[in-house]
Amino acid sequence: MNLRVKIAIYILIGAILFSGLVIFVASFYLNRTLTDSLIMQGRIIAGSISELAAERLIEEDAVGLRKILENYRNYLSNEYVLIVDADYNVAAHTYTGDVPAELVDPSLYESLDFSEGQQFAQHEITVAGRDIYDITLPIKEGLLGYVRVGLRKAYVADQVRTPLLYIGLIIAIGTLAAIAVALMIITVQVTRPVLHLVDAAKEISMGNFDAPVEVKVKNELQMLGEAIDRMRESLKTSLERLKTRSTIGRF
Repeated sequence: MNLRVKIAIYILIGAILFSGLVIFVASFYLNRTLTDSLIMQGRIIAGSISELAAERLIEEDAVGLRKILENYRNYLSNEYVLIVDADYNVAAHTYTGDVPAELVDPSLYESLDFSEGQQFAQHEITVAGRDIYDITLPIKEGLLGYVRVGLRKAYVADQVRTPLLYIGLIIAIGTLAAIAVALMIITVQVTRPVLHLVDAAKEISMGNFDAPVEVKVKNELQMLGEAIDRMRESLKTSLERLKTRSTIGRF
């Protein structure tokens, strides 16, 4: 395996490790940011519905409650929005069919804690096999009922997936470009000078001292080339002296 291939492999391994770290950090940051944003969105939705639903609950206006929820049916992030009366009965919801049994259990509301000025209750539940962030807001401190907003955890993963694919693609392109540039630099700055020095050393070993050793790169290989060239000149001079002495000795 030659030097260029080894360096390309090292660059590739380093790029993979670096890209893995970048993707991990980006994934963590995006997940946390989008999750916080999603939960904030759920709280805003719950707050808006709570203000509108209070009067409708007092009037027992089921049609008005359903109209309030019409604007929130098509949110991709929402699994459900429920308006629950004071007796824990679902007064309106965004489901097209029946409300899942997991959401109609009265004990869910009895365990909610809104002490110490806490306005929202937030917990994670599983509804119909889906992981949900459930945001619960009491209407008039629970005297009239509650608003529940279910947010799909998978929505965050779906939103993160595309940016991560782009990041991975950019890293892959950057890695290939870096390898190409590195190989080009290595070829010009290392491989060609080394091959030239190898050829020069072979010529010297065969007694050819006339070809100068020239390495036109500004690095340590140029210094090595200059040292080999000085050695060539010294050997050439020494050989010429030996030849001269041998000739004089004959006469």
